Amino acid sequence: MRKMKLITIFAFGFLISFCSVAQTGSKVAHTIKGMVVSTESNQPVSYTNIGLEGTFYGTASDENGNFTLKVPEDMVDKKIYFSAVGFQSRQFPVNELFDREFNMVKLVAQSYDVGNVDIEAQNMVLIRILRMASENIRYNYGAGPFNLHCSYSKERTKNDSINSATTASVLIYDKTGYSQPGPLDAYENRNYRVTQEGSTYSFSDNMLKLDELLAFDWVRSKSGVLNPALLGDYKLALQSQPTIDGQQFWIIAFKQLLPTLEGSGDFYATSFEGTITIRKDDYAVRSISAKAKAPKNNRMDRSLSVAADNTNYLQNVSYEYTVEYRDLLINQINLSSNYLYHGESFVENTVLQVARAHANNLTVLDSRDYFPGE
Repeated sequence: MRKMKLITIFAFGFLISFCSVAQTGSKVAHTIKGMVVSTESNQPVSYTNIGLEGTFYGTASDENGNFTLKVPEDMVDKKIYFSAVGFQSRQFPVNELFDREFNMVKLVAQSYDVGNVDIEAQNMVLIRILRMASENIRYNYGAGPFNLHCSYSKERTKNDSINSATTASVLIYDKTGYSQPGPLDAYENRNYRVTQEGSTYSFSDNMLKLDELLAFDWVRSKSGVLNPALLGDYKLALQSQPTIDGQQFWIIAFKQLLPTLEGSGDFYATSFEGTITIRKDDYAVRSISAKAKAPKNNRMDRSLSVAADNTNYLQNVSYEYTVEYRDLLINQINLSSNYLYHGESFVENTVLQVARAHANNLTVLDSRDYFPGE
């Protein structure tokens, strides 16, 4: 896939306004640090599920039993619970932990006739992490309205020879931004305009399919593994815990054994899997990568079905995509796809790159362009 140079330029005032938005709502009142250990052995209890009762707010102990939990000011009267497979759960008022610099929480061992305890315990933790990432979208990302100035490029190869290359400028207007993430909000409040000087394109040959491309932005639409209601549909695994640019992350692998439209975004997907990278400090999503295969796709959008009498569709489709986030916003989407169309082989590499963003002097858009040109 052809890579484009990363060029994110934000005005200082724009960042300040976004940071203030990210902190509104629930401010942090207390930060609790501690370790979960076994009462009998004093050994750390890894992957303990830790949360505030009646909410999705919480965290998990790491492999050494350590944990950090930031408690919002509107949740200081909640009860906190600690649960881990193989131990009795504990629950008590969260404010009991406020006055101590470091808390030692002890759990009593309890026998269960359960195989693969470590895998089950880890899965509970990964679900908690993904729920927290979903819950914190509105705090970790910028609220609208704002404009994103993007560059678009698509190179298509037909039967191993370059068939076409499309470049365009895309202006996105997002009225609500990430303050109300959801599929309907993203559709109703995010519009775009596409321009390309001195060129004329036909709709059938040069569809940009920006809606399909933007649908990969799961943070904005709160979709896929960022939709708590769908987490039971995925097989999850902790792939690694890297340090990137001095910050610690979880990389969680996900896979749908029986792909669904809701879970993969593809009406005909037969395989779907990927990874999501989440920052430990605040549960912000850094990137999402996935790959899928489908026996066929609608030419307009992979989420649409193909009519029974329609023969004008893509066949033997496979694709991979990566979505990156920086500075409170989406930064780049890369898509590489392979398919057959009327018996001929095609490869497409598409990049949507955010070059500039601003929240002042906005260009308000109330519609979408689906192909380059005025």
